[in-house]
Amino acid sequence: MNKKTYRLIYSRLRGMLVAVSETATAEGKTNLGESQSGGKVPPRAVSCFALRHAAFGSLLLAGAFVISTPPAHAQIVPGGAHAPSVIQTQSGIPQVNVNRPSGAGVSVNTYGQFDVQKPGIVLNNSPTVVNTQQAGYINGNPNYLPGQSASIIVNQVNSNNPSQLRGYVEVAGRRAEVVIANSAGLILDGGGFINTSRAILTTGNPTYGANGSLTGFDVKGGQITVQGAGMNATNVDQVDLIARAVAANAALYANTLNVVAGANHVDHDTLAASPIAGNGAAPALAIDVSQLGGMYANRIFLASNEFGVGVSNAGVLAAQAGDLTLQSNGQLVLAGKTTASANLAATANSIQNSGTTYAQQSVSVNTSGALSNTGTLAAQQNMNVSAGSVNSTGTLGAGINSDGTIANAADLTVATSGALAAIGHTAAGGNASLSGAALNLGGSQTSANGNLTLLASNGDMGLLGASVIAGGALSATARGTLTNDTGVLSSTGAQTVTAGALSNQGGQIVSQSTQNVSVAGAVNNRQGIIQSAGNETVNAVSLDNTAGRVAMLGNGTQRVTTSGALVNATGTTATGAAGGVVGSNGAQNVSAGSISNQGQFNALGDATVHAQTLDNHAGSITAGGTLNASSTGAFNNQNGVLSGAATIVSGASVDNSNGTIEGNTLALSSSGNLVNRGGHITQSGTADQRISAGGTIDDTGGSVASNATDFAISCQSVTNDSGSIQHAGTGTLTLAGNLSNTAGKVVTNGALAVSGTPLSGYRSGTEFFI
Repeated sequence: MNKKTYRLIYSRLRGMLVAVSETATAEGKTNLGESQSGGKVPPRAVSCFALRHAAFGSLLLAGAFVISTPPAHAQIVPGGAHAPSVIQTQSGIPQVNVNRPSGAGVSVNTYGQFDVQKPGIVLNNSPTVVNTQQAGYINGNPNYLPGQSASIIVNQVNSNNPSQLRGYVEVAGRRAEVVIANSAGLILDGGGFINTSRAILTTGNPTYGANGSLTGFDVKGGQITVQGAGMNATNVDQVDLIARAVAANAALYANTLNVVAGANHVDHDTLAASPIAGNGAAPALAIDVSQLGGMYANRIFLASNEFGVGVSNAGVLAAQAGDLTLQSNGQLVLAGKTTASANLAATANSIQNSGTTYAQQSVSVNTSGALSNTGTLAAQQNMNVSAGSVNSTGTLGAGINSDGTIANAADLTVATSGALAAIGHTAAGGNASLSGAALNLGGSQTSANGNLTLLASNGDMGLLGASVIAGGALSATARGTLTNDTGVLSSTGAQTVTAGALSNQGGQIVSQSTQNVSVAGAVNNRQGIIQSAGNETVNAVSLDNTAGRVAMLGNGTQRVTTSGALVNATGTTATGAAGGVVGSNGAQNVSAGSISNQGQFNALGDATVHAQTLDNHAGSITAGGTLNASSTGAFNNQNGVLSGAATIVSGASVDNSNGTIEGNTLALSSSGNLVNRGGHITQSGTADQRISAGGTIDDTGGSVASNATDFAISCQSVTNDSGSIQHAGTGTLTLAGNLSNTAGKVVTNGALAVSGTPLSGYRSGTEFFI
C-alpha cells in the first residue's frame, strides 16, 4: 500500500464527500477518484489506539503514571466559550475546524494554548473537501453550512504564556483574515501565513459589534517578539502587529506592515488608536528594533500611542515599495537604517537620529521637542523638518541621492520654535530654508542650488568658520548678532543680510548679484570682505572696516550708510588682499555720522562721501567721475588724497595740510577756515573754479594751481607765505581778502583782480607778486 494515500467516498451520515483511508468503503456511492497525496492513517490505527488505551488503563489500576509523547496538535488546545474542534490531518498537522461565522462573517474561536510548530496548522474555512498546501486534501468543516465561509477568523488565546508561532498558519478554503490574540504575548520565530488576506497579531482583547462584526482590540499589556527565524509574510496583503510593546530581534518581511503599540483601543478597520489605561508599568520602549532585527515591507506604518513611551530602531526599517510612517508619543530613536522607496514621515515627542534615514521621495519630520541628528537625514525629493529645537552634526539633505550627490531641485525646510544648530553638512538640490529662534551653522558646509533662507527670529546667528553657499538668492536674518568670522556667506543671486549686529572678522559675505546688508547695530568687518557684483547697500549704526573690503564689482551703485562711526584703515584681509577699501566699479554713495579713513574710498563712477565729521588723514577718496566729499563739521585731509574728474569738497573747516585735492574741475569751500599748509590744490581743466572760505585760507608752503579760465579765491584773508597760487588760465584771477604773501608767489596768465590790503612787488607781464 502506498504511503500517505486516501480516497474520496460519500458519507451518508454527513451527506457529503469525505477523505478516508484506502481501507474504508462508501455506503450508497462508489469510489469517486484515484489516490491522492495526503496524510494517510496507518493500517490497524483503530486497533493500535484501542490497545494503547487498554494498556494505559491497566497502568492506572496498578498505580503507575506514564507521560507519553503528546500528539502533534497538543500545541493547539481549545478552551473557553468558543472552543473549536481540533483534529489531526492525515499528514500529521493540526486541523482546526473553526466555529461557524457570524452574520458579519466573523468566526470566533477561543483556546487555552495556541502554539504553531514548524509543520504548521490548518484553519478549516471550507464546508467541503479542499486541497491545502501543508496537509493536502482535508475534509470540509462540519461546523459550516453548505456554501458558508468566514471572512475573518479570530483565534483568541486565554493563557498566561505567550503564543509561539514557529510554523505557518494556513487557511483552507476561501481566503480569509486571520487574527491571533493573546494578552500574554506572541513570539514570532519562523511563523507565517498561507491563503491569508490580512494577518493581525495582537495582545489585545477583541471587541465586537452587535451584528457580530470585529470592531477592534483593547490592548492593556503584552509584547510581541520577533526572534530567531523571524517571519516572512510577503504573501499576505497586510500584516498588523498590535500590542503594548513590540520587539524585533530578527527580520520580519511583509507586504504592508502596520505596528501599533501602547495601551490603546485600536480600531479594526482604520487602526486608529485611542489611549486606555494599561495594566502595570509602561514599557521602556513601545517598539524596539534591535541591531539584529529588521522590518521589511512595501509599506510600513509604526505608531506608539502611549505617552512617554518611545520607539527605537537600531536595525533596519525598510519600506521597499511605498511609504514609511513612524509615530511616537515618546522618543523616536533611529540608530539603524530607516529607508523608504516612497515617502518617509516621522512624528514624535523627540527624535534622535544617529543612523541613516532616507527616502527616495519626500521626508517629513515633526517633533514638538528636540531633534538630534548625528547621522544622515535626507530625501531624494523634498524634506521638511519641524521641531522644538534641532542639533545636527550630521547630514541634512533634500534632492540628494543615496551616495550624497545632488539628484534634483528639491527643497529643504528646517524650522524650529527654539534653537537650530546644524553644524555638519546641510544641502539642498533646490531651495533651502533654515529658521529658528537662534541659528548656529558654525563650521558647517551648508548649500542650496536654489535660494537659501536663514532666520534667527529671536536671537543670534552663528556662521563662524562656516561655508554657506546659495546657487540662487540668499537671505540671512538675525534679530541678534550675525557672526560670520572666518566664514563664507556666498550667493549667485541677490543677497540680503539683516541683523541686530554683524561680525565678519576675516569672513566673506559675497554676492554675484545685488547685495543688501542692513544692521541695526555695529558691523565689524575687520579683515573681512563684503562684496557684490551688482548694486550694494550697507546700512548700520557703525562700520569698522579695518583691513577689510566693502566692494561693488559691477557698474551699479554702492551705498554705505552709518548713523555713527565708519572706520576704514589699511591692512590685509584674511584672504591676503589689500584691505581698508570701500570701493565700487560704478557709483558710490557713502554717508556716516563720522568717517575715519586711513584706507581707500574709490569709485570708477561718481562718488558722494558725506559725514558730520570726516577724517581722511593719510587716506584716499577718489572717483573716476564726480567726487563730492563733504562734512557738516571738520574735514581733515592731512596727508590725504581727494581726487575726481570733477571734485567738490566742502566742510565747516577743511585741513589739507600735506594733502592733495585735485580734479579736472574743482570746487572747494569751507564755512570756516581752509588750511593747505604744504598741501596741493589742483584743477587741470579750463572750467571756471572757485575756492572759498568763511574764515581764512592758510596756504603756507602750499600750492594752489588752476588751469581754469576764471579762477576766484574768496575769504577774509589769505596767507600764502612761502606758498604759491598759480593761474594758468587766460581769464581773471580774483583774490578777495587780505593777503600775506611773504616769500610766496601769485601767478596768472590772465588778468588779476585784487581786493583787500594793497599788494607789493607786482611785475607786469608775469603777473606775480613777491
